[in-house]
Amino acid sequence: MSADQKKRALLVVDGSYQSFETVGYVSGILPAFRCELVLLHISSKVPEAFWDLEKDPVWHQKVQTVRGWERQQERKISDFMDRARQVLVDAGFPGEAVRVEIRERREGIARDIGKEGLRGYSAVILGRRGLSTVQDLSLGGVAQKLALKLTGTTVWLVGGKPEQTGILIGLDSSEGSMAAVEYVAEMTRGSAPKIALVHVVRSVSSGQGDIEEVFTEEYREKHVEEATNRIRPVFRKATEKLVAAGIPADRVSARILSKVFSRAGTLLQEAGRMNFGTIVVGRRGLSTVQEFDMGRVSNKLMQAARDRAVWLVG
Repeated sequence: MSADQKKRALLVVDGSYQSFETVGYVSGILPAFRCELVLLHISSKVPEAFWDLEKDPVWHQKVQTVRGWERQQERKISDFMDRARQVLVDAGFPGEAVRVEIRERREGIARDIGKEGLRGYSAVILGRRGLSTVQDLSLGGVAQKLALKLTGTTVWLVGGKPEQTGILIGLDSSEGSMAAVEYVAEMTRGSAPKIALVHVVRSVSSGQGDIEEVFTEEYREKHVEEATNRIRPVFRKATEKLVAAGIPADRVSARILSKVFSRAGTLLQEAGRMNFGTIVVGRRGLSTVQEFDMGRVSNKLMQAARDRAVWLVG
């Protein structure tokens, strides 16, 4: 995809408060003039066979009640879509660049969204928590299924009301990690956000009493030094890619965090310290235990980052 070509994002909504916060997040994090958005809602309508019960006097009143409920739900999601679209238009997205799609469920909500998500979108975006109904998009339901299924597509999981002050990229020396850098460069081109490149060197010890004595202080220091030397050229290459995309060099920082026991937890803590609402990682990283295995890190972040946006770059 050329730098001048508009990016297409699929924004999945269910009418919940979290969905609306997700729309607000997207309106501020993406450059409006370079993106096209599809607002998608998959509705779960009552099966047609149910309406046959209306002919039965015993069921007539109940069927009428269900019809009223269904019409109410249709009005609610229609109103929600109008408000969501207006948020995006007010943020600068051209009206023709925001399309609304309300579809009836066919194979299942996750499958229907998954099929649509494979149609060349740069991102599939949805909230971690949604309505507490069969249409729930909560993590553990539809969102988790999609994050695991759409391995070749970048999925954004948005929790809470993330700050739009900056983007933290979890970096190692793998191709997947550099792909995450390139993705951020392309998606934010023209908006110049603050970007922090963070590499975490996990402690070679377990943090458990007697086991600490197996590794001398000299060995631990050497481990950190070697990891630092390996990641420095990666930092330089990543910074070059970001600057080439138009992000000022003074907006990019790099930091190595060492002697910690949880990579995902450390990334979360660093994002909190910097007040950055977005964490970006590649789906796959290095497979050696000494390195930054982004595959495991991305899975842990998907579970733990409840008040931030996590981009899982395919």
